Amino acid sequence: MKNKTLWKQVGAAAIAAAMVMSTVPATPVQAAGGKTLAVSSQKQLNQALKTVKGKNAVITVKAGKNVKITIPKGTYKVTIRVVGKKAAVVNNGTVKEIVVNSKGTVAIKNNGTIKKVTVQNAKSVSFSGNHKKAVPVVVNAEDVSMILAAPAKITAKKDVNIVLKKGAEKSSITCTKNVQAQVDNQTKKAISVKIADGTTLKVESGESCTITPKGKKEDTSGEDKTDGKDQKTDDTSDGNASSGSSSSGNSSGGTTVETPSKLTEADLLKQGYQLKWQDNFDGNFLNRADWNVELHEKGWVNSEWQEYVDSDKNIQVKDGKLLIKPVETVNADGTRSYTSGRINTQGKHDFKYGYFECRAKVPTGKGYLPAFWMMPTDENLYGQWPKCGEIDIMEVMGQETNKAYGTIHYGEPHDQSQGTCTVDAKNNFADQYHTYACDWEPGKITWYIDGVKFHEESDWFSAKSGQGEVAYPAPFDQPFYMILNLAVGGSWVGYPDDSTTYADQQFAVDYVKVYQKDSYDENVEKPVKNVILREPDTTGNYINNGDFSIAENLSDDKNWKFLTTLDGDGKAEIKNHEMVISTVNMGTADYSIQLVQPDVPLQKGGTYKVTFDAYADEARTMIADISGPDHNYTRYWKDTKVELGTQKKTYTYAFQMTGSDDANGRLEFNLGNTASTAAVHLSNVRIEKTGYEEIKEDTTKKVLADGNYVYNGSFQEGKNRLGYWDITKPENATTEVTGLEDGRRLKVVSPKGTVVTAGQQGLALSEDTKYVLSFSAQANEAETMTVHVAGQKFQAELTNEKKNYRFSFQTAADLTDKNISFDLGLGTTVYLDDVRIDEESLIKNGSFNAGMAGFEVYCYTPSNVTYVVDSLNEDNAADFTINDTGEADWHIQLKQTGVKLEQGQWYRLSLKMKSSIDRKVSYALQRDGSTHKDADGNEDWTPYCQETVDLTGEYQTITKEFQMKEDTDPETIFNIAMGAVGGKQITQQHRICMDDIVLEKIEAPEIKPEETGKNLLTNGDFSDGTNGWGINTNADQTATTVVTDGGIVFQVKNPGENDWDVQLNQNGFTLEKGCKYRVKFKVTSTKARTIKLGLMDNNCQKWYGGADISLGEAEEKEVSCEFTMQQDTDNDSKMFISMGKISGENTPASDITLTNFSLEKITE
Repeated sequence: MKNKTLWKQVGAAAIAAAMVMSTVPATPVQAAGGKTLAVSSQKQLNQALKTVKGKNAVITVKAGKNVKITIPKGTYKVTIRVVGKKAAVVNNGTVKEIVVNSKGTVAIKNNGTIKKVTVQNAKSVSFSGNHKKAVPVVVNAEDVSMILAAPAKITAKKDVNIVLKKGAEKSSITCTKNVQAQVDNQTKKAISVKIADGTTLKVESGESCTITPKGKKEDTSGEDKTDGKDQKTDDTSDGNASSGSSSSGNSSGGTTVETPSKLTEADLLKQGYQLKWQDNFDGNFLNRADWNVELHEKGWVNSEWQEYVDSDKNIQVKDGKLLIKPVETVNADGTRSYTSGRINTQGKHDFKYGYFECRAKVPTGKGYLPAFWMMPTDENLYGQWPKCGEIDIMEVMGQETNKAYGTIHYGEPHDQSQGTCTVDAKNNFADQYHTYACDWEPGKITWYIDGVKFHEESDWFSAKSGQGEVAYPAPFDQPFYMILNLAVGGSWVGYPDDSTTYADQQFAVDYVKVYQKDSYDENVEKPVKNVILREPDTTGNYINNGDFSIAENLSDDKNWKFLTTLDGDGKAEIKNHEMVISTVNMGTADYSIQLVQPDVPLQKGGTYKVTFDAYADEARTMIADISGPDHNYTRYWKDTKVELGTQKKTYTYAFQMTGSDDANGRLEFNLGNTASTAAVHLSNVRIEKTGYEEIKEDTTKKVLADGNYVYNGSFQEGKNRLGYWDITKPENATTEVTGLEDGRRLKVVSPKGTVVTAGQQGLALSEDTKYVLSFSAQANEAETMTVHVAGQKFQAELTNEKKNYRFSFQTAADLTDKNISFDLGLGTTVYLDDVRIDEESLIKNGSFNAGMAGFEVYCYTPSNVTYVVDSLNEDNAADFTINDTGEADWHIQLKQTGVKLEQGQWYRLSLKMKSSIDRKVSYALQRDGSTHKDADGNEDWTPYCQETVDLTGEYQTITKEFQMKEDTDPETIFNIAMGAVGGKQITQQHRICMDDIVLEKIEAPEIKPEETGKNLLTNGDFSDGTNGWGINTNADQTATTVVTDGGIVFQVKNPGENDWDVQLNQNGFTLEKGCKYRVKFKVTSTKARTIKLGLMDNNCQKWYGGADISLGEAEEKEVSCEFTMQQDTDNDSKMFISMGKISGENTPASDITLTNFSLEKITE
């Protein structure tokens, strides 16, 4: 199962805007008696605290999807009640009590004094702060997860999960009668747990245990009931499938040794292992201290049908089993939607190496794909999937429940190794529980079912496109976490049909266990495979039985094999020296009907000729190719459409083998998913070697794909991770690359007076060009380190703290020295890392003269795109041919990371773009949300500059001037989104070209004061259609629009979940600090309701003015809203009218007519 840690949608500004819009100020509501107040914003809370100052009172915080409040310094005789979905409460004062009665998650940070916390209801409550004394916390909620990072005195009156993190060392736990507590102690000290009979237990540091009172029994049964007989194993997968589910895992906890119940090969491997963590799924709820529940929309990966949700309908713990259930819903319009569950241990139980096992039973039905799999905790270490690696311990297709798959994914380019295990019908994986396991060691991964080995792999790699391979055994040398999920449909497994049922199906898991050894030897080397290429027959043909003179069993793996998959149905037979392939059902993929011959030997550099005779019972087509099944079905001879007639014809093709030697090439004839099902006749199939031409490796150094001129600057590649570096040193000095925990840095230890250098020669530097040299360095003692680059010398003052260094230089017009060298013999311990030389420009290689260097292209399924730097028809332009944009704007992206934007600086961004069809694209400079989190721990993708533009068939130069108003960000992402911008998916093939991307610093533009009384809005009467206006209707899912005389009508059929789900907006006008403005327009609604007017900055971070507007049914209202601009002058301000679901009211469907907009500066 491919995993996606994707760049966020560049349309995130609308979301950010909505969050601010939903907090339009309103007056707090005071109940009778003046003692209870309800608030939903910080402004309301501040007013409420002033109102009740010195009085006993209750303030109820009504949390929507995401509300954050801060209790300011001061002493308050108040109880704060938190109700609703999600809230964050920061206390800087003194309060009586905080009461949590929430349907979701609540975060409490205490920097003051809280006399008591009571948890009445919540999914999870996190508690942190800088207080020293333990705060009393009473847990009355059933099955809540408490995450403590500050001292707390817990009294548990209901079953509870408690995770204690750093800062919670002074905490204690008391369990009342019949309360079960799951305690995970991640602090450095033992934690006391007092139970109802007066006994006090100690949970040691690093331990995770369940405190079960007398009368509650733990289910210790879970032994495998199958006997492991009647299995056959196969290290190759049938069909042309090349992708599937994935898994990853690690964990920590106790040290109990478990003796295997059966003496199998897997059991013998367990000798020396200890049980580190397990979940037997006792109790009545999922332990949130161990598991995260993932939330993902439909189609998030692999074109799957289900939405992953957090619901008791989909994720259950019952009778000692975890149950992940699919749910089918028939919608009001007759369509069907699907939900399912996906959980993982990321950040809670992460492991590097180990024996991972689960006992489970899978669902039956076409399109189901349950999986037990693993992904790396930090996907950024080697890069996103597949570079990061993926371990699939178990996948079983619902339509083929006697066959299980075990797979690893790695690369780039993407590669995989897959094994399968097939059992007989009576022991199938749906009717019986089976144990699934993998033993992951440095340099070797082994798969087992019911203790029987069925696959082993030691050959893999990790590399980024245009760069060298990372040292083995990467990527499988880092912490991974475990995942359990049930997919409904997908591009590999296929999709449910009328035979698939839902209510009676589930993925049932009895237990998950992780074993580890005390230590592992990571000093392993990648195995060297000797590829032996067999000789052809006496006629020079590499195809066996190519004349079909011998009858064959076409279901085995000898010579010819006939395969069907993905709804394909047909047969093949040899008769009269022909292979006759008859199709009953063409299926949904070209390989749904497939004839193959494996074990075709191919030599790198060899030139080959493919010939065959073919005809069909009626004119039709088929696809022929030669692939590498052991290399993710890489095409050695590309997919070739063959036009067949009714007369026998000889077809001849030629190709050169450019890949490495492969003894297992595969000739394929694909007859599926075509316009005709006519029978096809093949004969005289031959592959002959016609010559050999050595393919020489180009050893000339070039700019790397990320724009770096230094190779292996992060010390990850080659032998001892020192590939490309020339090291000179005396015997009494040592050099090594530190371990993963230290970030893998070059470490040099030298005595005084020694000479140690590390350098590279022949860098691809150009004459008379500006560059920037950057690196990080550290020394145990303060010393001066000298760097020589391109004939110039720089000095870095090192300290005992790791620091980043940056030097700008310009090469000579007659450049001869293209080397770099670091003087590291400083008489102390020196660390060096992240060495780079880049062009000195804010956006690198914007002319594309260096190919795609510095840029990354992101293409997410189901988008379909190819790209090239076109120097034939264009002047080195990035050229994208798009067949399908996919379903979201971010599904196709060109992006560059590491762009530095400085706070307060003005910039001008310019670029050229065109499209062969009229369409929209968007571009942005934004924060990297994969490394930046907001206060609630969510990914923060704040845009600094963002626009959507309309492209035509002619190049247009797009220019945008903006000021960086956020904190300086040296890791800004520049991206151009070419997916379904505005929610519009395009399946018509088209080209987009872009070139000359330049970002430069400029002086602050002179902003001339606007005239009083001038309409600052463009096209306020809609006489030019919607030109100048932005419209958000979630791709017409919430509303449609019609332009009328003088205005626009929003036909709101579904107000959505948020006020911004239906929105009209315009930006690009100037609001001057201290000036007064008036917004006017007319509005009519067919139903009584509220809409929101707001004015903000274009990134929707600052509020300038606005109001909630109440509308009567079918009553025209003339709106006039005045406000004074209190913020700094903004020449890219934004106005919006939000017409989606208004918080706190039942927003009806309605038609809303808006006319005659104006925004004017007025006199006081």
